[in-house]
Amino acid sequence: MLIFMAMNNDTCLIEVPALLTKKTSKILTFKTESLIIEKPKGLKSPDFIPAETITGFRYGISWLRGYAFTIGRQYFIEIQTDQQKVISVKLGSYYGLRKNLYNQLWSEIIHQLWRYYFVNQYNYYYDLYKINQTFELCGIYFHPNGIGWDALNILQWGEVGISSYYNYFMIYNRNNKRQYKSRSFAKDWNAVVLQAILKEIVDEKKVLF
Repeated sequence: MLIFMAMNNDTCLIEVPALLTKKTSKILTFKTESLIIEKPKGLKSPDFIPAETITGFRYGISWLRGYAFTIGRQYFIEIQTDQQKVISVKLGSYYGLRKNLYNQLWSEIIHQLWRYYFVNQYNYYYDLYKINQTFELCGIYFHPNGIGWDALNILQWGEVGISSYYNYFMIYNRNNKRQYKSRSFAKDWNAVVLQAILKEIVDEKKVLF
């Protein structure tokens, strides 16, 4: 069961049930000033992460394989701090148990991470773009007139194309599709922030061009 408890619009609580029982296995508490991840009745103390220290996240689904066939899937989210510490949230479904629920919870956790912490990062980088400031995000270098990567590939904004898929997205040259770069939501920190900024800018440029 997915549980939200809103308190004066500043807090969102998500409870994750255990795979085989109705007991709660994890509680995530989202606040504007912090993120708390805890395991009820666990020996480990909760992970308390101040919002200002959260620098990156990535997410994906990996397959759990048995001897001869796939036996389940693991939904994972990794959160990085400014001290390079990585905190993981994993939801493992075996033989289809809680598959749909865990998928829903996984998606909702990603949504709340964006809402509470990473929309601010998006706004920060977008503001840099608006004042023509050069910067780097997820291995892509932003310039006033376009983007670049690997030092040799510089695309003007009118040349930039984006193709989005479930696990990744592609950045490519509209005039030469052999010139491209991919970013994975599971492997590359803040790929979703990069995707959102690029989509916004490319859509703006389409109107201008």
